[in-house]
Amino acid sequence: MKKSQIIILFLVAIVFVFAFSPFAIAEEHVAEAPAAEEPASSVSEEPEPVVCPEPVICEEPEPVICPEPEPVPECPSCPPPPTCPDLISLESNAALLAADRDSNASAILAVLRDEVALLKKAKSVDKDYVANLINETEIFMGMYRELPVAAEALFLKAELYGMNKLYEARFVALAKLLFEYPDGDFAAGAVTGIRGLFTGKLKKALKYDKGLTKGTSKSQWPDRYAEALEMLHEYKDSKYLPFLMVEYDEFLGRYPRHEFAETALRFKAEGHATNKDYDSQAFTLTWFIKLYPDSAMRSPVLFDLANVYETSLKEYEKAVQTYEVLVTDYPDGEQTLTSYQRAAELYDKKLKSTDGAVMSLEAIVTKFPGDKAALAAFLYMADLQESKKQYGEAVKSLNRLADMFKGDDAAVEALVDSAKIASLKMKNYELQISVESRIVDEYPDREEAVIALNSIAETNVKQLDKTADAINIYKALIKQYPDHKLAQAARKKVDKLLGQ
Repeated sequence: MKKSQIIILFLVAIVFVFAFSPFAIAEEHVAEAPAAEEPASSVSEEPEPVVCPEPVICEEPEPVICPEPEPVPECPSCPPPPTCPDLISLESNAALLAADRDSNASAILAVLRDEVALLKKAKSVDKDYVANLINETEIFMGMYRELPVAAEALFLKAELYGMNKLYEARFVALAKLLFEYPDGDFAAGAVTGIRGLFTGKLKKALKYDKGLTKGTSKSQWPDRYAEALEMLHEYKDSKYLPFLMVEYDEFLGRYPRHEFAETALRFKAEGHATNKDYDSQAFTLTWFIKLYPDSAMRSPVLFDLANVYETSLKEYEKAVQTYEVLVTDYPDGEQTLTSYQRAAELYDKKLKSTDGAVMSLEAIVTKFPGDKAALAAFLYMADLQESKKQYGEAVKSLNRLADMFKGDDAAVEALVDSAKIASLKMKNYELQISVESRIVDEYPDREEAVIALNSIAETNVKQLDKTADAINIYKALIKQYPDHKLAQAARKKVDKLLGQ
């Protein structure tokens, strides 16, 4: 190789090494970086990269659990670990929030107050606009009810109701104000407003008043609200109902475990009944049963629910099921007897189930022996069994009645009817004679005994062909009742049977 060629190759090698060295590459990148971005700096002036000792990773740190982060080894190129801010105490937090609530409430109330003032001065008002303002007061009450300024909001709400000529609603709002904020600045205004309604737009309401304007002596907020609702419930005019229904819902939402909550829920069910919204009434009563399973009111609520199913919704199976729950859970309850009776009637007339009816009637005679209800149950049972051609069962029912009520007129009548069924429907003359013999033996001084004795003799002759027995029975009749007209006829029959 020539010397000139060697020199050229050496120069090419030097250029190649210089071009691909780290310093050359760094300079090239720095030169190409846009001037508007990070200011260019000489890489050669930066210190050598520091390698962090294991196990610290010199990247974005993992979140550190506060308040005690795990110790991190010193590392100049790693960012410092995150720190937790000092926690605000509950007390200081509540104080900050309270201050905010007061200022917010005052600001909103000022707007409402101004709007109501403007409406009072206006020659006419837009009812829709007033309704929207009423809605705003309700929102305000929901947010700031516990603040003293809420009393004024409720008073403004009553004023707005008056502007829309909703006098019953105004009345309810004023009553609520008087009882919920009795010591506030607007309590006296509420009394004045209520009395004004009593002498003006709501004169007829005065007859329902139970001392509403006297206010309350209760110290606890829920108790005061409950007392107000009890008094307002006396106002039976349906015009009050929509506004009372809202109050019942509010009370239940605020105090579902207060002792008055159960009553409020029943009031609500009554309201649905007044509105003829029977599905909602049934739901409300069902909700009561589920929500308050240990309530002393559960038995009458079950009865009310069964009654709604029976009379209003015509859902007879549900009615019977509810009556049966009642009698099972409250065997000695006030509504138990009536529940059995209604269930029996529904089984018979609506569900066409004789067995179901008899089962309910049997329960009555078992649980209420000697009671008039048991007597009625026996008679109902016998009539039902006879109508279904269950004659033997009907006779048994009547004889059981005679056993339970021995000595009563009803017992004699039952035996007479029993004998007729045995004779005319069953053609069971032995059974007929057996029943009539009871009448003769147990009630010898009654007219029915003479008739029964004569019937036994006739049956022996005509149906059983027992002439000798018939003669003996006629003679017994003549001996026991010699002056009775049947005795005279018996003498002739005896002579005839003897061939005289």
